[in-house]
Amino acid sequence: MEKLGVIVPYRDRPEQLEIFRKHISEYLYKRGIHHEIIVVEQLDDRPFNRGMLLNWGFRKAEWANCDYVVFHDIDLLPIDIDYSKSEFPIQLVTEIETDGTED
Repeated sequence: MEKLGVIVPYRDRPEQLEIFRKHISEYLYKRGIHHEIIVVEQLDDRPFNRGMLLNWGFRKAEWANCDYVVFHDIDLLPIDIDYSKSEFPIQLVTEIETDGTED
């Protein structure tokens, strides 16, 4: 069975991380997708470096023997996304639905 690595760049959003992990795990489990969630955390006070975190996450996915990866933002939850194998790392979000409220 092929293994998906879900790479999530992260810093200082514990509530969103908890919601994301639960949602993505349930979503992928229901679709029978073997996966590993790879949260790559930036611990310093410098500006958020998403690119560096994605690179580290990709390396971690290789170490974890993932067959393919997707890059995922912690604040975007899948509703109807195809997580089928891709030959290249991809960001799958193509549109965003909101509940109409402002934060």
